[in-house]
Amino acid sequence: MRKPFVLVVDDNKITTKLMRRFLDGGEFDSDDAGDGVECLEKVALHLPDAIILDVMMPRMDGFETVSRLKADPRTQHIPVAIVTALNDMATQVRAVEAGADDFLTKPIEEKLLIAKARMLTSLGQERRRNEELTAELNALRSSIHT
Repeated sequence: MRKPFVLVVDDNKITTKLMRRFLDGGEFDSDDAGDGVECLEKVALHLPDAIILDVMMPRMDGFETVSRLKADPRTQHIPVAIVTALNDMATQVRAVEAGADDFLTKPIEEKLLIAKARMLTSLGQERRRNEELTAELNALRSSIHT
């Protein structure tokens, strides 16, 4: 069985390296992107089971990135956790309004990251299965009515 795949998006290479070390410790496969633009490019090539996404990045910030992911029918099912050093209510509200599914606060704690990654990847895999089953059901309905 394949390991759940998590995409880590942060412009700080030390942060991405640390998070990937935590995730790749056994139960996850991961990759990283340096900003929102690169995130969207990588997601187009390989759909992750979850995305851990920093807020403050060049070219495209986390809010815009999650908005674009949630607006695209191909990627709207992917759970996204917003990572921020700004642990204030306004940032969290803005993240939820953009479509984020969860939050992580910097500095990242390994056990919490692993627990959230488990929950998010499980949710992502279930959402993907539901979409596939819905597509199959719709195809069956169409074939019955024709």
